[in-house]
Amino acid sequence: MSNKPVLELDHLSIAMPHRTLVHNCTLAVAAGEAVGLVGESGSGKTLSVRAVAGLLPDDFTTGGAIRILGRDVAEMGSKERKELRATRIGMVFQTPRAHLNPLLTIGDFMTEALVHVAGKRRTAADRRAAELLDEVGIPDPVRRLRQYPAELSGGLLQRVMIAATLAMDPEILLADEITTALDVTTQEEVMAVIGDLRKHRELSMLFITHDLALASAVTDRVAVMQHGRTVETLHSATMRQEARVEYTKVLMAAALDEAKPEELVRDRDATSVLAVSGLSKTYQVPGATGGRETLVALNGVSFELDQGGSLGIVGESGSGKSTSAKIICGLERADAGTITVTGEDWSLPARGGAARRGRAKKVQMVFQDPYQSLDRRQTIRECLSEAIRVHRPSDSREAVTRRIEELMRQVTLDPELADQRPKSLSGGQRQRVAIARALAADPEILVLDEAVSAIDVTTQVEILTLLDTIRRETGVALLMITHDLTVIRRLCDRVVVMRAGRVEEYGTADEILDAPRADYTRLLLDSIPREGWKPRRRRPGRTSAIPTITLMHRVKEMRGL
Repeated sequence: MSNKPVLELDHLSIAMPHRTLVHNCTLAVAAGEAVGLVGESGSGKTLSVRAVAGLLPDDFTTGGAIRILGRDVAEMGSKERKELRATRIGMVFQTPRAHLNPLLTIGDFMTEALVHVAGKRRTAADRRAAELLDEVGIPDPVRRLRQYPAELSGGLLQRVMIAATLAMDPEILLADEITTALDVTTQEEVMAVIGDLRKHRELSMLFITHDLALASAVTDRVAVMQHGRTVETLHSATMRQEARVEYTKVLMAAALDEAKPEELVRDRDATSVLAVSGLSKTYQVPGATGGRETLVALNGVSFELDQGGSLGIVGESGSGKSTSAKIICGLERADAGTITVTGEDWSLPARGGAARRGRAKKVQMVFQDPYQSLDRRQTIRECLSEAIRVHRPSDSREAVTRRIEELMRQVTLDPELADQRPKSLSGGQRQRVAIARALAADPEILVLDEAVSAIDVTTQVEILTLLDTIRRETGVALLMITHDLTVIRRLCDRVVVMRAGRVEEYGTADEILDAPRADYTRLLLDSIPREGWKPRRRRPGRTSAIPTITLMHRVKEMRGL
C-alpha cells in the first residue's frame, strides 16, 4: 500500500443556508487503503462523501479542500471535474432503487458507461456486464441483464450498483452503506470481492457504514464522526483498545450488545393472530435465452405468529422473505395456500374500500426503502396526519397534532423535524418516519421488512427496544423480515429460516441461533462479522478478480495513461 493519498479532506466544512452540517472534517485515504467512516445517522458521513462526488444540493456551500490524486477539486475546470468523477471515482449509494431508472433494463444500466465512456461495442459490454454481475454474486447474470429493477430484490439491486460502479475501474470507491440491504452471506461475498479487487489493483475505498464490526473487518483505519466532526481515527485491528472518545465507546458497546430483551410472558394457549399454511407463489420472468420461464418464489411455506409475539423470517436475498410479507399484507396474491389473520380468512383479496381499510388497520407494513415508501412531496407532518385520519377520521385537529408529536417521540425523532420533507432527512431518520406512520394505525400485526437495516447501531438498539416495549404494552405482534441475525436475537421469540422459497428451519430463537440443525443456518451464523472475522468467498464458480485487472489496463490505455 502506497503512502500517497488518493483522497484528502482537509478541514472540509459543509453548510446549507443558515446552518453548518459538517465542521472541519479531516481525513486521508492512501492508494490501496480502505478507511471506514462510522457514526450515527445525521453525523455527516454521507454529506462528506457526496461533497467528494460533487453531489451536494445547489444551495449547499463547502469550505476547506477536497484533493483527489493531489489535485484540489475546487481548482479544476468543469470538464476536468466531470472526467475525474466519471473515470477515477466510483460511488455506490445506500438506496439503489432510487438511483435506477425503472424503465431501463439492468443490462442497459450496466452497459451505459462501458459503451459511452469506455467505447466498448455493445456485445462486448454485455459480456463484461454479465461477468461483473457474476463477480458480485448474482446468480444467472445473463437473465438478470434482461430484467427491470422492479423485478429484483433490494439486495440484488445493491449488488447491481456495486457491479456497475466497478465497470469503469475507479481508483477510489466511495461506498455509502453498500451492504445495508444485503444478507450476511452476500455481504461477506461482496466484501470479499472488493477485497480481491483492492489487493490486485490497489483500489482505495472510503467505506461509510454504521456496522463497526464490519468496518473493523474490511478497512485499515476507522474515522468516527459525531455532529459533523471527526472525533478520532483509529487502526481497525486495535480500535477497541485505542478508543479514547466516549462516543466511540458507546458505538462499540451498542454493536456488541446482543442481549435479548426479557422474554414476554404469555399464556401457553396464546391466540394465533396469524397462521400461514402451504403458501406458494411463482412468477414468470425473462429467460436467459429469451422467452419466459417460471421462478418459484415460495414453495409450501407455513408458520404461525401469536398475539403479542415476535417472529423473525431470515434468509438470503431472493429466499422469499419479502414475498411472504407482501402476500400477508395483500400487496401480492398467492397461487396456493391459506392466510388466517385474527380468525379471518385472508386468502382471497379484500372486496371494496372498507374491507381494504379494515385489513390495513390490522396489519401495517414498514418497507425496506423509506425513500421510496414516503411521498417526497409531503412533509413529515402531512405524512403522519394522513395516516392518522385514514384510521381515526373522527379525531380533531388538536388530537391529530398531539398524536403526531407522540409518534415522533416514540421513534426518537425531534418533533421540530415535522415540517421537513424526506429528502432533508438521513436514511435512518426516514426509516423512523416510516415506522411512525405504520404505528399510527394502532395495528394488531406490524410487518417490518428490513425496517432497521438503514439505521445506525445505537438507533437500531433504541428502535428494537421501542418495538419490544410497544408489543408488551399493546399486544401487537411483530413479524420481522431481516437478514441480520443480531436483530433476530435481540427481538424475536421464534425464527423461520428460508432458502429458495422453502422453510429450512422453524423454531424458537434459542434453538435456531444456538443449536442450528441445518447447514444453511450454520453458514448464515458463520458469516456474521465479529472480532477476528474476515470476509471470504465461499461460493464456487465466481469470476476471479484477475480478468478485471486486464480490463483496467485497457481502460487506462484508452485514457492515455
